[in-house]
Amino acid sequence: MSIYLSIILIYLLVLTVSNFIRARRVKSQEDFMVAGRSLKWQVMVFTLICTWIGSGTFISGAEFASKAGISAIWLAAGAWVGIIVIYFLAAKIHTFGQYTMGDVLEVRYGPAARIFGAIALIISFTAIVSYQFVAGGFILNVVTDGRVPESLGTIIAALFVILFTALGGMVAIAYTDLPNGIIIVLACLLAVPFVWLAAGGYAQASQVLDPGYFAVVNNQFGVHPWLKVIGYFLSTMFLLMGVQSMYQKFYSARTARDAKKAVVWWTLGTIFVETVVVVIAVFAYSKLQDRIDLSVPKEGGKVVLMAARNLVPVPVGVLLLGAACAVVLSTGMNYLLSPSTTLMRDVYQRFIKKDASQKAMVALQKVLVVFIGVIAFLLAIQL
Repeated sequence: MSIYLSIILIYLLVLTVSNFIRARRVKSQEDFMVAGRSLKWQVMVFTLICTWIGSGTFISGAEFASKAGISAIWLAAGAWVGIIVIYFLAAKIHTFGQYTMGDVLEVRYGPAARIFGAIALIISFTAIVSYQFVAGGFILNVVTDGRVPESLGTIIAALFVILFTALGGMVAIAYTDLPNGIIIVLACLLAVPFVWLAAGGYAQASQVLDPGYFAVVNNQFGVHPWLKVIGYFLSTMFLLMGVQSMYQKFYSARTARDAKKAVVWWTLGTIFVETVVVVIAVFAYSKLQDRIDLSVPKEGGKVVLMAARNLVPVPVGVLLLGAACAVVLSTGMNYLLSPSTTLMRDVYQRFIKKDASQKAMVALQKVLVVFIGVIAFLLAIQL
């Protein structure tokens, strides 16, 4: 067993023990859905980073960067604007003090909007969870040089995501995201100078890569590149602003001030991580392009993982691979809790049984987490 896989598995076991301990604090629906509305801004910063930074950044985003170069930042930049918009809403969202987007929709548009919103969220978020499982299998396969098949890696990722989420809900998510978020930021900070130096800096990279890799807009954006840029920009901006997991974090904040302060640091952290991942991908590809065939699906997705194995010292490589695993775990947990919360809050409590006991509601939501997680896994093995 490689040192990379050994340390990752040890870390997962530590998280498992921690979540079993924290799960004992979950006594009510409010504990499970919004962590008892007790999160300090320092915890919220990292759990918000983990809400947005997922396999789309470290795998799909890195693959796009290995094709489109620095201009791949346009894909992420819309989310940054979305977060800035959210800054002005964070305190109001917290003060509203609900649980789901459906609560907001019904107040403004009525019960039908709650139902339609719930259907859309459950379908979309279950799909997002499924490709986090797929990404987990992909990462473990690359980390072990193929010794762990992607199918087995997918099972491992699904087991940990479902287990952690079912154990403690938002309490487990927030305090799993805390170390995960620190690892993600620290790994990016430490890895980028080593990758830059290994690639020979800009001077060497600009000689071996097409000039388009350092253009404001690469030819990968097609015939009307600026229209494509605007499309990418707006899609990520509106996607972020519709992520229920983010609103659940604001509902989970201790105070409105904590919610607003967390958004400031979330903005800075997200810009830093997404920019650094693009830089790592571009410069790593300049060094490893003879080992990465971009014409083969998913090959480009290996670029950051290969950089961790080949271009940085082992301790930094472990952190970077740990960060890749952390984003899968955290994003999977965040997006798995949301549809179970929606089913519980927007369907069961709103239209079926409003006066269920706290103990029964927590138990039922844990069952829903497992149920939705299994559906997501079945989708994942079909991808």
